[in-house]
Amino acid sequence: MSILPRFTLAGGLVATSLLPYSAFAAEPTEIIMVTASQQQQSWLSTPASIDIARRNEHGLLIDSAELLQGIPGLQVDSRANFAQDTRLSLRGFGSRSAFGIRGIYLQQDGIPISAPDGQGQLSSVLLDNIAYAEVLRGPMAVLYGNGAGGVISLYTNEQQPSGVSSDLALSSMHQQYQLQISQRSLNNSWQLAAKHFETEGFRERSSARKQQIQFGWQSLLTDELTLRLRIDGSNDPLLQDPLSLSAEQWREDPEQTAAQASLFDTTKSTQQHQASLALAHSGQHPWQVAIWQGNREVAQNLAFTGSAITSSGGVIELDRDFQGANAQKQWQLHPELSTLVGAAFAKSDDARQGYVNQFGQRGDLRRDETNLAENRDLYWRVNYQPTDKLSFNGGLRYTELYYAIRDNFIQGANPDDSGERNYYQHAGAIGMNYQFAANWAWFMSTGQGFEAPTLSELAYKTEGSGLNLGLEASENRQWETGVKYQDASSRLSLSVFSIRSSDELLVASSNNGRTSYRNAGDTSRDGIELAMRTELSAHLQHDFSLTLLDATFASTALSGKRLPGVAKTDAYSQLRYQPRLALPLYLEWISSYRSKIATDDENSDFAPSAVTFDAAISSEQVLAKWQVRYWLKVNNLTDRKNVGAVVVNQSNGRAFEPAPGRYFSAGVNLNYRW
Repeated sequence: MSILPRFTLAGGLVATSLLPYSAFAAEPTEIIMVTASQQQQSWLSTPASIDIARRNEHGLLIDSAELLQGIPGLQVDSRANFAQDTRLSLRGFGSRSAFGIRGIYLQQDGIPISAPDGQGQLSSVLLDNIAYAEVLRGPMAVLYGNGAGGVISLYTNEQQPSGVSSDLALSSMHQQYQLQISQRSLNNSWQLAAKHFETEGFRERSSARKQQIQFGWQSLLTDELTLRLRIDGSNDPLLQDPLSLSAEQWREDPEQTAAQASLFDTTKSTQQHQASLALAHSGQHPWQVAIWQGNREVAQNLAFTGSAITSSGGVIELDRDFQGANAQKQWQLHPELSTLVGAAFAKSDDARQGYVNQFGQRGDLRRDETNLAENRDLYWRVNYQPTDKLSFNGGLRYTELYYAIRDNFIQGANPDDSGERNYYQHAGAIGMNYQFAANWAWFMSTGQGFEAPTLSELAYKTEGSGLNLGLEASENRQWETGVKYQDASSRLSLSVFSIRSSDELLVASSNNGRTSYRNAGDTSRDGIELAMRTELSAHLQHDFSLTLLDATFASTALSGKRLPGVAKTDAYSQLRYQPRLALPLYLEWISSYRSKIATDDENSDFAPSAVTFDAAISSEQVLAKWQVRYWLKVNNLTDRKNVGAVVVNQSNGRAFEPAPGRYFSAGVNLNYRW
């Protein structure tokens, strides 16, 4: 295992973190987590690597990178391109995704964001209304089923005091406005939030306009019974795509736009609406039931014509209906033993069309099909605590996946690509936690999970027509061990892990707009993760995280090659200082480092390491029932030229997604409570 750090600043940052400290706005001594065991459990007693990300009160929260940065093991690469989702990779899972997010299970308030085939995206989430996110890594994550190499659980702001607030944030290229109204009584509360965002981007043809709205209602029907309703809507009428650049283009001018962007008018628009309802009972034997339903529409111009009769076209139109349900119940079988049983169902039904891209205009039809994906799960969790210091957690999950494609465009050389496929998979994990001192715990766990092919990966064979029915689900085996520490003013976790996967998907061929896949990739991933929060003094707080990851192919043809898109070293540091002043004032300094990353399976090119420094200053005032917060921030203070993300295995050679240079932003929040 070769994972020696190349970040010379990291040692100094860790040493600084261990200086004496005193209380600085201390967090609660006991932090309650839900994601690791699907039931409430303190952070110190969970047999897993799990961390919380909380949104800052300042800064433009324009993509999930702003919310999730600094979590060990989670590589967050912002593309600075609103036509493409932020690139997320967790311990190497999801690193090979061509678009969206996969390999990581996404959910909000227990409602899945990931589609039944494992593909997901966070661009439709109103991030400003997220209170915090739990990020689960390691073997216990596989108990969430298909494609759960890790889990990101978002939790919405609820039970807010009655009032109204408005936000205005501006930068040299972005504008953001938000309005929120909330009402809370003894047994009921509701919140309504709306946001408008627009940008010109830092590159030509990178403009975007986004609108989002969210309504939430919570009602305490009895002392033990709670009903929750959430309605989400997003409308992105304009998402221009300036396209990625080649290494030469990036070095010459990272702000340039690929010529194909103008030639083919590479733009995207989306609409999504979703409603969810959850009923939860918190009595002696807790249970909950949730249902959800929604629709997503996407129209996108790609950077090629797609004129070949066998192509899927250069203009994409998608209309997806989705729905699902989940139910679970917990029993306390003995003072030392509890168990949870649940069942889930999710379904998506897509109407997909593809047309020739006649230089920005929709041309002849090249694709017309319906795609169906269904996911049925049964799961069981158990928690055994024989002593106050020792506990065991484990579980099993059984999954049935059904995919069906009905091809309605069959002409001459374009064959019938209809077909269907079932997958029957299982996952299991077990973990142990031992609290060997008042503030210290040691944990270890092991598990086996799986990731089935997505509908787009099943679509074509290397030869012949119909679905690529020979594709199997990849499997992974994981173990990890670590220690945790927590007191009233600091928190630390250190984890060591190893992952072995088999039958990962590789591209078999790509011809005339058709990409087919094969099971050929075995991978090996070994790493160390460190996370620390310390209070260096009554006025200075420090957060630090470090990930060292050796992720390579183990299969014969690519043996020893690094997984594309995965950094060996990822580090983050945030210092927060509050001087002794009558008016509250907060100063922040954020440093981040990501080592070089390969752009393809063959490691033929690498994006160079990225280093950024951000600084912010914020303050707040309370005037009777009014609260005013204002802030100023500078991103990429040194104006360093960085690659924000890579497009893995890009056949046209344009693999670099540039990151913006230095830019300033400022904002103000007005909050009135009644």
